[in-house]
Order: sequence, then structure tokens, then C-alpha cells
Amino acid sequence: MMNFNEYNQPAKTLVLYYAELLDCNIAKSIVSGGSNLSSKKEAKDLAYFFWEMTDQVVDDESEDKVIHGVSDLQAWLEKSLYIFTGYFKKQGYEREWSESYDKYHDE
Repeated sequence: MMNFNEYNQPAKTLVLYYAELLDCNIAKSIVSGGSNLSSKKEAKDLAYFFWEMTDQVVDDESEDKVIHGVSDLQAWLEKSLYIFTGYFKKQGYEREWSESYDKYHDE
């Protein structure tokens, strides 16, 4: 399970919102505590979701959107970045995470 402590609940709210918006079941399951990464494919899918979410956050923030009461989307996205990075490392998929940025942006 990803560690969204009590202070990072707005980050969790955003990630779950974008997981729903972008139809990413693995993100929904892991962020809500229903499962953990269990394969390289899942790790790649979750990493791809993160970068896809990042692009959507940039678009939404440029429109001054407030999502489920959360504003300052980029600040919460940055907190999510640290949470995702730590999670991938803890789960043993640090390589998939570190390679994901380039792979996403090469498409």
C-alpha cells in the first residue's frame, strides 16, 4: 500500500480522482490499499499512469481547477511524486520507475 499519511490526504484524493478519470484500475487498487505491485507490467502501467496524470494536472491547473476541494494541484502532485518514488523503491521496481519518464515522453 502507498503511504499517504494524514498530511498527504489531498495528494491521495488527487491520485484517486485521476485514476478514475484516466481509467487506471491498478492505480485505484494500490492507492486505496487494495493491492501492491506484483509484476513488472503492473509497475510499468502504474508509472505510465503517473506521467499521464502529470500532464492532466498541468492542464487542469492552467484552468485553475479545484478538484474535490483540492487546489494548488502541482504542489500536491509533487508530494505524490515523492510518494510514488518511495513506493516503487520499496516494492523493488525502482528500475521500472526510473525508466518510465523517458519511455512515456518518447511516445
